Amino acid sequence: MSPILSLAQAFGAFPVSGLRASSPKKLQFRIFSFLTFYSIFVVVLLLFVTIVSVIHMVKTLNVDTFRTQGGIGAATVGAVFYGNNLLAMILFFRLSSRWMSFQCEWRAMEDYIDSNSTQFPRLRWKFYIISSVVLLLALIEHILSVINNVDEYEWDNSTNSSFRNFLEVYSLKSHSFIFDTLDYNMLFGLYIFIVSKIATFTWNFMDLFTMLVSTGLAERYKSLNKKLAVAVAKDRSRFDWHEIRTNYAILSSMVKKVDDYISSIVLLSFANNLYFICLQLLNGLSPSGSTLTSAIYFFGSFAFLIGRTCLVTLCAARINDHSKQALPYLYNCSSLSYGIEAQRLQYQLSTDDVALTGLRFFSITRNFMLGVAGAIITYEVVLLQFNSNTK
Repeated sequence: MSPILSLAQAFGAFPVSGLRASSPKKLQFRIFSFLTFYSIFVVVLLLFVTIVSVIHMVKTLNVDTFRTQGGIGAATVGAVFYGNNLLAMILFFRLSSRWMSFQCEWRAMEDYIDSNSTQFPRLRWKFYIISSVVLLLALIEHILSVINNVDEYEWDNSTNSSFRNFLEVYSLKSHSFIFDTLDYNMLFGLYIFIVSKIATFTWNFMDLFTMLVSTGLAERYKSLNKKLAVAVAKDRSRFDWHEIRTNYAILSSMVKKVDDYISSIVLLSFANNLYFICLQLLNGLSPSGSTLTSAIYFFGSFAFLIGRTCLVTLCAARINDHSKQALPYLYNCSSLSYGIEAQRLQYQLSTDDVALTGLRFFSITRNFMLGVAGAIITYEVVLLQFNSNTK
């Protein structure tokens, strides 16, 4: 994960040095370091925009807002977007201080399982593919957002087609909730332009980070399941069931430790996605005149948001899926090789709830996706009822 985490450091997240070191013991989180000061500086930048956005929300959010077409989004989108990204930066900062111990525990798990295994999961290219796809689609979606917010910019006018005018048009339209409170100038517009890019990356990085960690755990279960399947197929009566049961127990314990580290990030990620899916769907179902550019941006952004949320859910749900896949092999195990250790393994796999959670409010399984879809439909009906009498 070091190349992806190094990229995150460029946007102020994960102030940990030694990410490319060969040993997790060389990882360092130092309070007095450039990475830490830079991360704190980014947090302060996001904090200012968040405060201004919350002030705008408090001033504009009232009963009439729910009856006005687009009023809910105009009043809350800035506070929710920047507030969530500010919290995400704080959570990643907190995780950075615990990253070395987290990686040492992960390495200990890998060393123990790999010492008795002949097949190791290959994660590097899977991580590169997932990261490249998510970040490339995020970049395309953000470019469409910028184009949609500068539709009034005169590209063919030589007197007005300057970066100064481009920045003013973009800032005033995309961040109108800020300039209802503050006056615009070029330096402030440049500040908004930079902060919006940092927040957009953080928004996508939350989901990407959950995908990568989930994939690492799921692939570990997958390799153990393959080893067990081969042993059962060959009907090894002297198969070391104690070893394989210990491996599953260590991996289950690792999932629970990972959940302690990142469950707050998972909860924030799903809450953020749920809000924006409801908002995008509300804007799409509400009748309004739109240009071709805004229509392309809406459908592209909505498809990317739905796809990214589904991908996060499926990647995290693979942990729970693979943790149960060994049970059919145990059921088909011959009586000669089925002993007390195999029986304990069967009981362990069938009763242990192995899954990532959102701060233990919910467990991420495949059924959870249906629950999220039901929640979206419920909230959307409520919002449409509030928004039925549009002004």
